[in-house]
Amino acid sequence: MDLSRCSLNSVTIKGSGFTEVADLAEKWGFGGVGLWRDVLEDLDLTGAATRLRQSGLRVSSVCRGGMFPQPTATQRRKTMDDNRIAVDQAHALDADCLYLVCGAAYGDLAGARRQVWDGIAELEPYARAAGVRLAVEPMHPMMASSRSVITSLQEANDLVESIDSDLVGIGIDSYHVWWDVHLSKEITRAGDKLFSVQLADWITPIHGELSSRGMPGEGCIDMTGFVTECERAGYRGLVEVEVLSDRWWAETALVATEAAAEGLARI
Repeated sequence: MDLSRCSLNSVTIKGSGFTEVADLAEKWGFGGVGLWRDVLEDLDLTGAATRLRQSGLRVSSVCRGGMFPQPTATQRRKTMDDNRIAVDQAHALDADCLYLVCGAAYGDLAGARRQVWDGIAELEPYARAAGVRLAVEPMHPMMASSRSVITSLQEANDLVESIDSDLVGIGIDSYHVWWDVHLSKEITRAGDKLFSVQLADWITPIHGELSSRGMPGEGCIDMTGFVTECERAGYRGLVEVEVLSDRWWAETALVATEAAAEGLARI
């Protein structure tokens, strides 16, 4: 892939600050950056947005909002307050979307899914006022107890369609959905609601559900086919490389960025 069509996600070079992420993306010719919110702490967002514009870099995503299921009303209110802050950050950076990692089950799976629907519906008017798109991310089923009860692209499509807002769509990560027998059909179904596409490869055996991902081409996922399916469905945004990996985090940011660029070049 042409790196100008791609985005370097900050978590791929975890531990790097905003300036280093932007500098490396610019150096390697990426078209944008995806930013986890840890790099936004105490950051002058107006200055950061200016820095990115001057370099010709887009913010393809901010990660994350969500985590809607909570065991008490007080915790739900705190979560919604944090979601509004995330929307404000995405707005300040003119991000293509804010990712929603929807949240885990708390003993009541059906109830958790209802809280996800209610939370997105409550957040939508605030996001609309800010002009921020919300991208629901379906996650691998192994993460239902820790990160999200939305565990397939079909379920995410059902959720998005039921909310029925032009600002609520899908953020799709190859790592979470590659295994799905219905993937091609559901990517087509998402269509213009496909707000973001992320790449990370599946390497076995995994040593943890979160941080044993591979750079594109290191594992068993057909990355070329995955990107092609998304583009055939109408996706025209930047393709992010978002690799959570203890192995790559042990390398320097420069080495990890080079590996990401080389992986993308193989697609």
